[in-house]
Amino acid sequence: MITAFDSLIVDADNLSELEDFDTDKLLLITCGLSQKATVTASSIDDECFSYCIQRAFKTVSGKTLLPQEFKIHCSKKAGNLYPALETVTLLLLFDVPPAEISDKLTIFI
Repeated sequence: MITAFDSLIVDADNLSELEDFDTDKLLLITCGLSQKATVTASSIDDECFSYCIQRAFKTVSGKTLLPQEFKIHCSKKAGNLYPALETVTLLLLFDVPPAEISDKLTIFI
């Protein structure tokens, strides 16, 4: 789980982490491998996966990120994608453009 300004990035499969937070005042962004998660991964292979925004959310500057997907490069086939999903989401929250993340970021797993 990561908190940044008024946003909370959380594992969609471990929502019990939210018990100590007043989520009414936070933008909740869930990361997971289900259709219910705000962001998810697809097309997972030995070198990359597609990071998918399934529901729009706002960045800290107020920009709306619409549903989209882009490639994230990996050092090997990802076993646990949750930290990668949370890291990419945090970068997006701080207005790092998706193209820059896709071009310059490699996740070492």
